[in-house]
Amino acid sequence: MLLKNLLEIMPEKRITYKKRKDNVYVYYTTKAYRNKHGKPTSDEVAIGKKDKLTGRLIPNERFYEFFPERKQIPTQVTSTLSSNSQLKELTIEQIKTCGIPATLLEVAKKTKLLEVLQQCFPDKWELMLTIAFYLLDHSSSMMYINDWCEETSLNLVDHIDGFLCSKIFSSITHEEKQHFFKEWIKCRGEQEYIAYDVTSISTYSKNIEFAEWGYNRDNDKLPQVNYGMFYGITTKMPVYYNMYSGSIPDKSALEYMLVNVKNIGIEKFCLVIDRGFPTNKNISFMFDNDIPFVSALPMSREYAKELINGVCGKIERMENRINEYKIYGIQRPFTIDGRTVQAHIYFDNNLKTKESDEHFDYIEKLHEELSQISKKKNMPKRYKDHFIIEEQTKSEFTFELDLEKGNHRLDRMGYFILLSSDPSKDSREVLKIYRSKDTVEKHFDQLKNGLEFKRLKTHSQKTTDGKIFIGFLSLILRSYMLQVIKNDKQTKQLTFEKIMIELRKIKFVLTANFKKTLTPQTSLQKTIMALFGITVDMMMR
Repeated sequence: MLLKNLLEIMPEKRITYKKRKDNVYVYYTTKAYRNKHGKPTSDEVAIGKKDKLTGRLIPNERFYEFFPERKQIPTQVTSTLSSNSQLKELTIEQIKTCGIPATLLEVAKKTKLLEVLQQCFPDKWELMLTIAFYLLDHSSSMMYINDWCEETSLNLVDHIDGFLCSKIFSSITHEEKQHFFKEWIKCRGEQEYIAYDVTSISTYSKNIEFAEWGYNRDNDKLPQVNYGMFYGITTKMPVYYNMYSGSIPDKSALEYMLVNVKNIGIEKFCLVIDRGFPTNKNISFMFDNDIPFVSALPMSREYAKELINGVCGKIERMENRINEYKIYGIQRPFTIDGRTVQAHIYFDNNLKTKESDEHFDYIEKLHEELSQISKKKNMPKRYKDHFIIEEQTKSEFTFELDLEKGNHRLDRMGYFILLSSDPSKDSREVLKIYRSKDTVEKHFDQLKNGLEFKRLKTHSQKTTDGKIFIGFLSLILRSYMLQVIKNDKQTKQLTFEKIMIELRKIKFVLTANFKKTLTPQTSLQKTIMALFGITVDMMMR
């Protein structure tokens, strides 16, 4: 049924016209394909007819099934106006999204990212910022960036497409990036704990220099590059990143990364790292270069077992209780290669319950597997680690739980160890510092899933370097926005994606006489605007 009192802007794509008598009907193509004879054909749905006076679309109800966002904006005008001046005043010339660009531009100013980009990239900061905004709002594929710009009231560039994006990526030099990092680090202002971690990014390309086979965290059977990032624990903002070959183990690259950090001007900080990094060589390097650190210790290390054996039965005491975390902690100095390191040994009853439940489930699974095996020949090690297996005949064997080994494992469950170079910090402080590093893992997830950098969509080293750098700029903006969202009681339950959806709905309408009108905002949209300091004037620019 035609909605005769309404006029809509005619869609630009996937539209066909069919004339019947004096009327022109408009059809929307839902699917284009070839029939069984190989001839092109399509499925079409009528969405209205063309208004004879204005050339606009008189929509039917099916139109709003394909363009539901049009219901939320005042684009409709009456088709019964007799005055041409009235019609011109109300006829819509443009509808553009203004909530997202206004907010992202304001965030770029507040974080000083805009200032640093203008200083370090005076001839291309507009293009770089446009791409960074697009990555946040759309995806890591540059295919639709020009369409996005046409629908968005971001007046930084006249034109941009995928080819120009590739040129921008390739044009960003190593020297320019180093300059940016040095200026960006100056904006930190405060001395803080810096967490460091590594992730891998997979690629199909054979032309990326750093792409090699290695330990892939996403279990992709593809070459990868390793991406190491330093993250401010206090500010919850990305500080610096670097890439290196995908085949190099994380622990082997730590010294290289720390040298780079010193070169770009990060001087006073405490490094927070995961259990994969504290080798004896790395610990010696950090002591020799006056880099304080907090690190988890792998429980497989021999001295980890010795430390736990030394506190078994002694740690669950009133004086060792860290009530804030409902665990027990005790501090013990010990020596690694002549350096005195503080070991903070923790015992968590909930962790012990979890680990022991998982352990007994595993034992039960092994027991069932052993019951199905008919011969002892070439018995895998996983069985021998938990059972005493004795051969009776060539085709028969007996097995029973190795209680001594099992009880020894149980004694060590529920424990974990953190290392610190600072003897003045107690176990509660060290645990609090270490737990703060979870933000790095969350922001790796933002980079790989939120910004769709799980796999590289570039085909050369230069474009890869440039695109990942602009992805880092997007991550700065996203991190700041998330921090603002989570620190406000009205929005802390919302996801980043929900915030972007609400901002995307805020549009302005430009009529033929160049009059701009902002679409009405919901209470949630007004809350978000206030949260980021966005005014109506900013939206209408």
